[in-house]
Formats: sequence, C-alpha cells, structure tokens
Amino acid sequence: MTLSLEVLPRMMDPGERFSVSRVTRVLLYDQFIEQWLERGKRRLGEKELSATARAAFDSSSDEGFTVNGIDVLKKLSVAIYKEQGGQPIVDYSRFQGERSWKSAFFSRDDDTYLLREACPLTKNGSQYRFIHRSMLEYRMARAIFDPQEWKTKKPVQPSLNRRSSASSVWSFENCDNLEKNASDHQQEPDISSPLVWRSFVNEPSHSQFLEERDDQEPVFKQQLLDYIEYSKVDKKWRTAAANAITILIRAGVEFRLADLQGIQIPGADLRYGVFDSANLKGADLRKVNLSYASLRRSDLSGSHMKDVQFGEQPSLEHHGALSYVYSPDGSFSTMVLSDNTINVYATSSWERTWVLSGHNEEVTRIAYSPSGDRIVSYSYDSTVRVWDTTTGNCRFTFSGHTSGVDGVAYSPQGNMVASRSSDETIRLWDVRTGDCRSIISGYGYIEDMAFSPTGDNIAFGSQDLRVRLWDVASDECCSILAPCSPIIKSIAYSAQGDFLVTFGNDSVMRVWDMETRECRHILQGLGDTPVMSPKGNQFAIYSS
Repeated sequence: MTLSLEVLPRMMDPGERFSVSRVTRVLLYDQFIEQWLERGKRRLGEKELSATARAAFDSSSDEGFTVNGIDVLKKLSVAIYKEQGGQPIVDYSRFQGERSWKSAFFSRDDDTYLLREACPLTKNGSQYRFIHRSMLEYRMARAIFDPQEWKTKKPVQPSLNRRSSASSVWSFENCDNLEKNASDHQQEPDISSPLVWRSFVNEPSHSQFLEERDDQEPVFKQQLLDYIEYSKVDKKWRTAAANAITILIRAGVEFRLADLQGIQIPGADLRYGVFDSANLKGADLRKVNLSYASLRRSDLSGSHMKDVQFGEQPSLEHHGALSYVYSPDGSFSTMVLSDNTINVYATSSWERTWVLSGHNEEVTRIAYSPSGDRIVSYSYDSTVRVWDTTTGNCRFTFSGHTSGVDGVAYSPQGNMVASRSSDETIRLWDVRTGDCRSIISGYGYIEDMAFSPTGDNIAFGSQDLRVRLWDVASDECCSILAPCSPIIKSIAYSAQGDFLVTFGNDSVMRVWDMETRECRHILQGLGDTPVMSPKGNQFAIYSS
C-alpha cells in the first residue's frame, strides 16, 4: 500500500482517471526504484562530501546515476541468489569480506559507497539487506529480463496471442521441426540467465513479476518459448525450460496442439495448464505438478513420469469393495472385498503388496494398530484376525464369539483389541500373546465402545440406557453414568480423556465430564456420529 501511494501520482498523466489505468506490480516497482534512486541522488547532492567523493558523485551523475544504481541492484540480487541461495541478509565486514564477492557492493570505495547510500538498502551493524524482500525478488526478476536492454532492438513477432480477441494458444499445427525453428535465431538463448542455473518454480513471488513481463513484452515470451524448444535436444536447458513453461502457464498461455515432443521440464508446475491434443511423446515430466491440468487427447507415450502429481490419484478398480482405510502414516491403503479378502496397497506406487485371506464369511471391517504394524479384521464368521503388515502373515485368530463380530477397537498403546459381537459380549484380547483377557457380558447388545486415551478404561453403552466405564486392569465396572437415552449408537473420548461424548438413536448428544461423571451438555437434532478434534476441544457431528 505504501509503495502504491508513493508512486501512483507519478504514474498518472494529468487528468487521467485511475479506473482506466492499467497499473501492474512490475510498473509500480519500476517507478518506485527510480524514484528512490533519484531521491537518494538529491540527498547526496546536498550532503557535505569529501573532495574525492564529490568528484565521484559528479562523474556518476554525468554518466547516469539512476541507471548505474539500477544496474548495481540487479547485480547485487543475482549475487545474493548465486552466492548465498537467496538468503537476503549479507554480512560484510571490511577485514573478512575484502576479497569476497561482497566487496564489489559494500566496500568503502567512493563510487560503491555513493551508489549504495542511494539504493533501497538498510544496514544494521555489519549486516545489509533490501528494505523489503520483495525488492530483492523484483530486482532478480529484472535480472532475468530487463526491458531496457531490448528497447533499441527490433521486436520479435510473438508466437502467442493473448486471450480475449484471440486465444492464448501455442499451436504447432503448421510448425516445422526444431532445426528450422532454431535456424530462425542467430544464437541459443542466454546461458547466463538465472532461469538456467536456478529453479524458481516454487517461488511464486518471482513468478508474479515474470508473468506480468510475459504479458507486456513479446520478446520475453519468445525467450521463454526458446528455452522450452532447446530443451528438446540439450538437457542443459531443462531448468530454464521448467521455469519458462511454469511462467507461461501461470500467465494463462495454453498449449493446445503444441509439439512438445521430447521437452525436458522436470519439476515444472503445470497446474491448471491446458495441453489438449498436445504431443508430449518422450517428454521428461518427472516430479511435474499436473494437478487439474487439461490433457484431453494429449500423447504421453514414452514420457518419463516418475513422481508426477495429479489432482486425482490413480484409481483402483475392484468390484464389491466393502470398506477402505489408510494406515496411520498414509503409506498403505487397505480395501475389504466381497470375496472375504483384504487387499493392501503401497500408496507410493499403488502396487498391491498383500492379499490377506482366511475369513470364511464376509469381513465386516478392518482397523490399523496405532503404530501401523498390525491390521485387525473382524467377520461374520465370529472371528477376529490380527495381521502383520510387514510380512502379510496372520499372527493370531481370536475365536470365542458365538455370533458375527460387529466392531473392534484398538487400545491407544496397541497392546489390546476389544471386539463386540451380536452375541451381546465384549471380549478383550492380548495382541502379544493371543489370549482372551476378559469377557464383558450381561448388558444386552452393545452398539459402540471406545478405549480411553490412557487405555485404562473402555466405555460402552448398554440396553439399560446407561453408559458404563470398565476398568481393564481390575476387570470390573468402575462407573455408571446416569440413564441418558435409548440405545447408545456411538461413543467417543476427547483426546485428553476429560470428556466423553455419546449419541443415542434419538439424535441427542450428551457430553460427560469424566472427573465428576456428570452430564455437562445436552444437544439435540445434530446428527448421530461424533468425530473429536485432535486437541479434544471441538467435535464434528455428521449423520450416517
């Protein structure tokens, strides 16, 4: 806002309305830098200087003080990115930095000192930096393409037209091959350009400046297209090509029918790009982001697509999938099929790693252990099975229920599994030994249950309209919450275990204080399933 207020009056012609002015970010920064340097020049002209400094100032003024200042800022920006990876603070001391690249910008030489004093830089002790990081990014973008350097050159006819009056499309329907295109240029693109030696794909602040340059300067657009074209035959251009096509896509350029065969653009960001009917045969698209890109009828045969990102992950086609869960770390996904098998997939490649089979009837659902090293499955065959995710082997088969198993819960510590069945019992199983540690019965059918975060208690609702807290160690009921509602359909602990949330089939939610065992809140008509937030201070409710 400050930048805009500083320079907008200077940018306006007398009597011109702001509403009809096309004010861009690069134009604002262009004007601001020039105004800052001119102001610095006036300040130095009024300042008492030594005889040698005054002579240096007069000489610099005659040669073009502002032009020299712009050149220094551009070179300093390039040096900051090349020498210290874009880290904006430059630490310079006379004795340590005298022979380094920093001396060209921060030495006590009169010419260097005067230009530095007029530039938008600040000093704190021995540390120098631009007055705002965006100034550094702007100057770096100006180093990539400086329109002043092309003012006296013959403009290049653009290969692309902007959308609106004409579509913004790079069409190669009538283009010849690379050799003919390359022969139209006297030489290869600029190998010293920052686009060649640094990736700006993940630095959107630079891209914003360059997108506007692309829109304003046809010659810059042609340079970007040249980088893409030359990457087809020489990998030294692939970083520049990835930068170039990213800038073009963000500027709204479309590549319908484009001949992009063999381009090398690893790591490019092509989100929302349009590549309908484009030829991308043999292209290097490794780690390219193609989320939401339009690729209708495009030819990707033979292209290198390792770690390509799409907006939609590859689909797994199976008939009769009953449920689907991810492992805690997301490295595996597991699907229950109607043929009583469980398929495990590695999400890095979506290759099937295991087919877990052994249940004789439909597998109801599955759950991962907290560490992800075990899968527990339960079935209408009245058994619970524990599978090892590293070997695919069944570690234990828990038998004892006399009817189908309707639900399981892993203890937070991963040492126990609770199973509930239509035989109106809950069984607690030790997953280290395979033994049944306890059988809870006599309370009718149990709709849902949940371990406390410490694993000491398990809460469940019973048909007598009460919620019971079962002490795992003593194998006794340690608390009964007051009569609440019809059947408890779902139950959940807060992350800290200080609250318990229950839902009945009357769509009434109750929040219980675990310290006082009293009902703190009663809410109605919200849904039937609670999902607690990680901190336990909020919950979402949805209807199943």
